[in-house]
Amino acid sequence: MGDDVLDIQEIDRTQVAVAGGKGALLGELLRIEGVRVPPGFCITTEAFRRTVAQAPSIHAQLDCLSRLKLADRDGVAALSAELL
Repeated sequence: MGDDVLDIQEIDRTQVAVAGGKGALLGELLRIEGVRVPPGFCITTEAFRRTVAQAPSIHAQLDCLSRLKLADRDGVAALSAELL
């Protein structure tokens, strides 16, 4: 997929530092017979760090986004659009 994006099938528990805990655990779940995990990808932790460093205002936006209720789809959509 690229250096900054990993297919979830490429990830396992040994790659927590590269893919983060959730990415590594999803990769591990794929290896358990009978557990269904939808296809997906993971942005590397390094790519995330670079992006955050290049956009210092993103911290405030992410903080606001984390405070929204999931049911507030309009608020989530509006704040998410600002991040693009």
